[in-house]
Amino acid sequence: LDPSQLDKSVTSRIPTRTNEDDRYFTDSFQAMPLDGYTRMFENMLDHPRIDVLLDTDFAQVREQLSYAQLIYCGPVDEYFGFRLGRLPYRSLRFEHKTLQQPQLQAVAVVNYPDEAVPYTRITEYKHLTGQQHPQTSITYEYPCAEGDPYYPIPRAENAALYQRYKALADETPGVTFLGRLGTYKYYNMDQVVGQALALYQRIEQAGAPVPGATAAVELLDERGA
Repeated sequence: LDPSQLDKSVTSRIPTRTNEDDRYFTDSFQAMPLDGYTRMFENMLDHPRIDVLLDTDFAQVREQLSYAQLIYCGPVDEYFGFRLGRLPYRSLRFEHKTLQQPQLQAVAVVNYPDEAVPYTRITEYKHLTGQQHPQTSITYEYPCAEGDPYYPIPRAENAALYQRYKALADETPGVTFLGRLGTYKYYNMDQVVGQALALYQRIEQAGAPVPGATAAVELLDERGA
């Protein structure tokens, strides 16, 4: 889309510099899980009361689930069968490469806003992990309109459609919609974690569910937080 077709809030995500600081985020403390996000989620899901269903469409199993509280992190329009229409998303196509050289670029992520360049950024992972190796792994990200939903598109008509879905969500008992897809809003990783912890505190303060009922069923969606 041409920038004129997007909400002006998009520009607030682009940092403006009056110095030579080339970091995207300027937080005093920036970190990653010690053993990476994969290991972190493996540890979180390694519990006898957690079942993980892969390659499973929620619509196909929703009638088989029993729960007192459902935390739904998938697309909110998909939960309601797209009855009001589809919410538009920007998607991505990833191209992974291994290069026969120790390093490609000086930093972990380099962004390419030039329209003449087909990809939007290149990520080189060893800058994040501190790994030393004669080869390096990189990923090109290409924007696309079709595919898994990654980024909500901030336009007035999309926001209005989401508000109609939100009204349905607010009237749905026992279901809480969470994350980028569930609330049709872009979040950074720290914001997602904060939102999830705040939700847990609200559920805990509301009191324990009835004995014998499933405490929570969470739909983990690889397409969004």
